[in-house]
Amino acid sequence: MFSKLMDVLNDLQPRQLLMLAGVTAVVMFLAVYLALSSMMAKDEGKTKVAPVKQMLTTQVVMAKEDIPSRAVIQESMLEMKEVPAEAIPRGAMMSLQDVVGQPAASTIYAGDVVTLSKLIVDKLKTGFVAEIPENCRAVSVGISEITGVAGFAKPGDYVDVILVEKGNQGATSRFLLRNVLLLGINQDTAQEKDSSKTDRPKAKPAIATLALAPDDMLQLISAAAVGEIYLALRPFHTNDTGNFLDTYTLRSVKGSEVVKAPAPAAAPVYAAPASVSAAPSAPAAPRVSAGYEIIQGDKVIAK
Repeated sequence: MFSKLMDVLNDLQPRQLLMLAGVTAVVMFLAVYLALSSMMAKDEGKTKVAPVKQMLTTQVVMAKEDIPSRAVIQESMLEMKEVPAEAIPRGAMMSLQDVVGQPAASTIYAGDVVTLSKLIVDKLKTGFVAEIPENCRAVSVGISEITGVAGFAKPGDYVDVILVEKGNQGATSRFLLRNVLLLGINQDTAQEKDSSKTDRPKAKPAIATLALAPDDMLQLISAAAVGEIYLALRPFHTNDTGNFLDTYTLRSVKGSEVVKAPAPAAAPVYAAPASVSAAPSAPAAPRVSAGYEIIQGDKVIAK
């Protein structure tokens, strides 16, 4: 086939060869032009799409001010801002409602995008603070093994708080608070040794921590200063039925007695000596006679 093509070219005249060469050049030019045009069109398409991607933005939650670690985030601390889609970090929060009321896991600086990793979603990770109910405060009060139900009360139980006031006339007990959540109780009776004095163990004082509303907290603190606090352990999920005494006063028998000071010892009273009167002379003892009697008038004379 190649030999036949060469025979045809050899038969052509010079003019015909020039025309063939011109046509071939035009065809090659068109082919190169079309190839370059298609490549340029693709490049232009890419350059036009890129700016569109950069203009895509999304609203995210951003810190308006510095938020300290473990602080409960308020709505006034946040703002919504448009951020390029490519610049949005993983876990970015898109709604204020999902952030407000959550504690900050670490310090969030002003201008930072709030992400899920910067929040404490699981409040159990906040430790003891997470156990305090809403609108309550944790307050501790000193107890003993007796006033603290001998160690049977455990965190999570509910107790009644009783105030005992003692006076000279007796003692008064009254229900101070009812159905109070016990957050913690230190009934650790582990013994500590005071090596400087003796090897005799020394018990630690017990402490009960209660969850109370602010008003009840003030009431408990004041009561602890004037009397002794007792805890009464409530049954599991109990509802009180019947009538209970709110206050009970026991009068001391000794307190109602009037104690008198002992009177000074009275001086001994000596009676005046009675006048001595002459006593009648006792009759003379009869004499023992030798067996006969001598009667002289109305008298008997023994010899």
